[in-house]
Order: sequence, then C-alpha cells, then structure tokens
Amino acid sequence: MKNALGEAGPLRTAEGLNWSSVLGKAYAVSFGKSALRGERFGLFTSSGFRFATGRCTDCPVPEAALWYFRDELIAVPDGLRPITGTALFEPERNELPHPPLVWIGAPETVEHATLSEDGRFIRAPAGEIAFAVTPAIPTNRAYLDHATVAFLAKRPLRMRGVTLSHRGAPVFVARTIWPEDTRIDIAGARFEPLKERETLTTLIRAQTGGVTGTFAAWVLWERHLGQPRRWAGRPVLAFVLDGAQGDDDGAHGGHLAPATGILGPQGEWSDWLAANFYPIDDKNAKGILSAMVPMDNYLADLNSGQAWYRPNYMLVAVMRDSRIPRRVQAALQQVLHGYYCHVIGYDRASNNSTALVIDPLRWLGWHIPDTGPTGYLAAAAAFPVAALIQMSLSGGRDVFRMLAAEKTRLVPREAFEAIGHDLLDLVERSVPTRKLTSFERMLAADTEAVLFVRIPQIPSDRRFGTYPAGSLTELAGRVPWSRNEWETAPDPGEQPFPERLQGSCR
Repeated sequence: MKNALGEAGPLRTAEGLNWSSVLGKAYAVSFGKSALRGERFGLFTSSGFRFATGRCTDCPVPEAALWYFRDELIAVPDGLRPITGTALFEPERNELPHPPLVWIGAPETVEHATLSEDGRFIRAPAGEIAFAVTPAIPTNRAYLDHATVAFLAKRPLRMRGVTLSHRGAPVFVARTIWPEDTRIDIAGARFEPLKERETLTTLIRAQTGGVTGTFAAWVLWERHLGQPRRWAGRPVLAFVLDGAQGDDDGAHGGHLAPATGILGPQGEWSDWLAANFYPIDDKNAKGILSAMVPMDNYLADLNSGQAWYRPNYMLVAVMRDSRIPRRVQAALQQVLHGYYCHVIGYDRASNNSTALVIDPLRWLGWHIPDTGPTGYLAAAAAFPVAALIQMSLSGGRDVFRMLAAEKTRLVPREAFEAIGHDLLDLVERSVPTRKLTSFERMLAADTEAVLFVRIPQIPSDRRFGTYPAGSLTELAGRVPWSRNEWETAPDPGEQPFPERLQGSCR
C-alpha cells in the first residue's frame, strides 16, 4: 500500500494495493483471523487448504488453472491432489476430492463488525481499528458512496481483508463486506408454497425484482410441516440467479451459479461455495474470474460481487444427506478443471455459463425438462435483421444460433425456473408416471425443504437493476435495436491463453 489513503466517497481506499502480495506486507498483529482457520469452503473445511497465488510453483494444481490467478490470493489443496478432468468420482467409495483452487481474495476474516457512521473505523470483538477499502478497479464505473456507508453502518458485518500498516498504525482494508443480517431464519421462515397459477416468475418479478426491498427467505415446501426444523448443520444444494444490471444493456439476461455447503447454526450461508463460470479468456469489467468462490465473495466482493450490481434470487434445497451435494460438487469441479485446461470451451450460443451449470446436472441423471428453442422460424427471420443491425454477418449468425439454442442451456432465468419447478415436482411427486433415475430418487428422498431467497442490491452510486429477462424476446424488448445505442460496461479486452499451456493438463 502506498503511504497514503485515497478516497472513495466517504471511505478511504488503500491505493496501490496488490492482493497477491499482502501476505508479506501485513501488519505485525492481524486484526482479523486467518481466512483458513475455523472456516468452511462449502462442503470442505478450510484446514485442508493453504494460501498461494497463481505464481505458485509447488501447488497440486494445473499451471493452466493457476495462470488466471497470477495476481490473486487463492487457497489450494494442502498436499492433496485435486480432481482432474478424467478422474471418476465414486461417492460411495471415495472421499470428495478438493477443488483445483478456491478464489478467496484476502487472507483475513472479521465477523460481527460494525462500521462507524463516518466510515472511518470498524468495531469488532477484537477491538476498534481504522478502516479502508480496496480501490475500485479501473473498469468499474461505479463504487461505494454515502448510501453504502449508511446501509452498512446499520447492520453487523462480515469482512474479508487484511491488516496493513499506515504511518505506523494498523488499518483494516476490506475487500469483501457481507451483511450478517442476511441469515436464513430457520425457525421463523414463513411457509408459503406457490399458489395456484403462481410460478417462480411471480416471485422473481415481485417488488420490481426486489431490488430495493429487504432480504427475505421463505419456504416453498418442507417435508415435516409443523414440526421443529432441524436444518442447522444440514448440507444444501443452492442455485443463485443474478438479476439485470441498471447500467449495462449487455447484462439484462442475468447469470446463474450453483452452490453447495452447510447451513450454519444460525442460518449462516456466507461460506457456501459457488461455482462461477464466466467467459474464461475475456477480461471482465468487474474483475470476475471463473472459479470456485465463497458465497460472501461471490455476492459481496467490492468490485466483483454480484449484489453490488443487481438484485439476486436463490433456490435452496436443504438435504438430510450430503450425497447429492457431493455429486454435484464433484461434477462441477470436473467441468471447471476442463474449463481451465481448455478441454471445455466457452461459446456464447452453444456452451455459455448457463450450459456449463445445467449440463453437469443432466449428466448426473437429473432430467430437468428442456423448454426448446426460442423458435427456428424466429431464428430464421431474425438472421438478416440482426446482421443489418449489427453491421456484420457474423453478428447475425451469432443471433441465429442463440435463437435456435435450447433455452435452459442459454437463458439463466429459464434454467433457474426449470430447476426450481422440477425440484418441487420431484419432492411433491406431482408427476406419478415419471420414471425417475437413481439420482432423482435420491434428490426427492433427501430433500427436507425448498426455500426461495430474495437478495436485494446493495446501495452504491450504481443505478439499481431489476429482475433478469426470462427469454431472448424479453431481452430484445429491453434494449435499443441498434447495438451502437447500448449502454455497456467498458471493454477490458481479452486475456489470450498462453500457447505453451495448451495441452498441458494431465
């Protein structure tokens, strides 16, 4: 950190901070605890990991994966060999392999902290300390402001960051700020199943997408209705749907991420592990990287966290056994390994982020119903129009391929709703003639409850978003026909995968 703190509205920023080198520059006494002590990464305990960066030379991780995290702090399996693209996971015989890496971002965590009204200090069980935040990355056009401080100062906070020295005194620099009042109220969550003719679309669109509402979680289905809920410590399988951004016409479709973990004793879920798939060889304006990432970072990293950009929605299946989450976690790790190694490629129309989520579920035997393409006739009609609008034949072909693609592999909200409705059908046994696979039988038998969670956007100087478009037709109705008139995030460019790493994974 430079010998000066910059300003981001009312908050001080640690200018010049490089998170990959903070371990060697930390203050003599850490204000927070180690991010690897007494923590979880989803289904895994943090004790099985160690700190590293992508420049590590002795990590049990393919160099192809490390390359993307050259300037980031990560957690890697401590002496363990992670799952490979060819390894077969046999859940009844094998221990769940560790992921190739977890993008943790910062070496310390602080819990039960409160922010002073001026944003200059935090107080926690360990005491009081000067406070600063990581700076906005150059392509992040909006950042924290007075509304952010007012919002955060009203609630207990969990943070990821590092204790550094500034003019001889300690200062805690936060990279992630997670509101602790987003816990799931296990005993108090209301039971409110979908009404007749009500769908998940209804819940997603309610309150203008819930963008400025309060955090809420309610139960759509539970096995032991009226009995005490013994969900604490139970494994979960979750799906997070991110909404539409208010300042980016290229982000009205939202994003989908699966997660696994353990529901905390007080309903905590900040340590669940999300699988975040983004275009791997394109830089991201918010600094997002494809990785297994703790949920607090996924939603609340100050630059890349989804909740700073848009409202979010989550489906949670509370399970009596970990066998389903373990299978899903292992499958996602295999996909991520292949993604890093370029055995699996990204294609906007045929293998985008949504396909990378729903395909592994179907491979496992969960036959989530597909909903067909947007329409071949519509695709054919749109081809010349899109080509003229985008002034490129390749652009028209891209739109044609997207319109012809099966929608649950293309549109995040379509996949989210298909997953949710099929899960409810399975647990309610509403399709008695359906022949279930062994995976579906386990899923139906193990699910104790299904919850819907609404996560509002955190206030900042970014415009508020709304719910994501549920189809390409709806998406087209939200944006100008001419791509030149779109409001989009800055293009940070590509990050070409080194030729020397092609075929380097074994």
